[in-house]
Amino acid sequence: MRPIIIICLSSFWAVTLAQGAESTAQTDIRTTETDVGTFYSSAATEQNRFPFSDMVSTKGHLIFLSGLVGTDASGDLVSGGLAPETHAIFEQLQTYLAHLALDLTDIVKCLVMIDDIEKWAEFNAIYTSYFTPPYPARSAMGADGLALGAALELECIAVQRQ
Repeated sequence: MRPIIIICLSSFWAVTLAQGAESTAQTDIRTTETDVGTFYSSAATEQNRFPFSDMVSTKGHLIFLSGLVGTDASGDLVSGGLAPETHAIFEQLQTYLAHLALDLTDIVKCLVMIDDIEKWAEFNAIYTSYFTPPYPARSAMGADGLALGAALELECIAVQRQ
């Protein structure tokens, strides 16, 4: 059986990797080892005392990352609403997956949180331009008050091939 990597990307990780700042990511990340695995927090997360880790890597080969919204390299929400945010999320997602030697074909599940369910068709048109059949399993919900006032947040689960 292949190990599963769960990816719920955080803006910090995607922005850092999108900038190609691998050494910055290593410098800015605090690591805490426990019996269940390794917990990673950015300096920004720790300084702002957010009540979550940016990423958790379990000893059972699962990796959990916090949710991703459509930000630019500076960490600001891209302007223009749902479409530009969705493209920014996929750019960040692909960058992060490449860092793990994965790509979109390794994703098996997505959770979509959208602030206006009336824009579902617009989102689906963009989503299907990045994925091809067979599509990942997917859950979705309407959400009000996403981080940074985003129109969309995306979490994904990928399988790491051995």
